[in-house]
Amino acid sequence: MKRLSWKYIAGLIDGEGCLDVQITNGIYVRPRVRIALTASCAYVLEILQANHGGHIYHRETTNEAWQDSASWELCGYSQVCKFLRNFANHLYIKQEQARFLLWMETHVKGKQVAEEARQFIRDELKAMKRDPHRLSEKAQEKLLTLL
Repeated sequence: MKRLSWKYIAGLIDGEGCLDVQITNGIYVRPRVRIALTASCAYVLEILQANHGGHIYHRETTNEAWQDSASWELCGYSQVCKFLRNFANHLYIKQEQARFLLWMETHVKGKQVAEEARQFIRDELKAMKRDPHRLSEKAQEKLLTLL
């Protein structure tokens, strides 16, 4: 199957992607990458899945004016961090979010995370979406105090 260039993937993540976290068992925090596209472009998501793993989810719309959609999701430190390392420096809008998730691999992976720290992680990633140049280093320092 074809491969997508890392720069193309970076642009796709910046434009249509989401870098966030998933809470498992109510106490563990795992990074997650998601990309959502219209169903007619699902072949791009199939290329991502074939080359990098993850899962594709299809959603049918209830509004006749909209198209059905598909989303690709990659979860967990081992898959997400390996994936992000290849193009994090090519990201523009979501670069600080990617750096924060990569930092979490060393400092949060495998630890039970208190509710206050989990909420801080969610809030900080949302703030980085609103302000793409918000520094992840400040978030890292604050999170270390909460762990």
